[in-house]
Amino acid sequence: MDNIHDPDFNRYVFEKRDTINEHISVYSGIRNQFGIMSRYIYLTLDNGDIIGSFGIEGGGDKHQFDSGETNDMSISIEDGYHGNGFTKIMMKHMIDKIYEDIPEMIERGDQMLFIDADASDGFWDNIGMKESKRYGYNRNPRYARREGAGYEKFITINNLYKFARS
Repeated sequence: MDNIHDPDFNRYVFEKRDTINEHISVYSGIRNQFGIMSRYIYLTLDNGDIIGSFGIEGGGDKHQFDSGETNDMSISIEDGYHGNGFTKIMMKHMIDKIYEDIPEMIERGDQMLFIDADASDGFWDNIGMKESKRYGYNRNPRYARREGAGYEKFITINNLYKFARS
């Protein structure tokens, strides 16, 4: 990625996806490290500053969503850039990229995405996330390895995409 200079990003493969305006670009980044796939969408300024990121991380066998392991999400937008619709832009680019990379995911819209803890003051509820029935599973060794065990909320990839396109 030509405008992000942090050495930690050397492990990612980046692709420029879009330009929002003359100062903000959208990049997708993917990394497979130790069996964990990390997919991110970054909003960057011309000077290299990252003003937003949306990520989905999880393990997989042939691809990120085929093992039954938990895929969790995170999102961040710098304070001065809230209220501009950047959340939906990043989410739409993320799911478009997943569909490009893994076409079978288009038919698997029931794939669940989780968040570990909700400290968002209602953001995750607003996009349609639901309370996970698996939240307490991590306390029972019998269920601890199930997808979503111990995660507070979830949404399906289809429902996330509907929100992003609304």
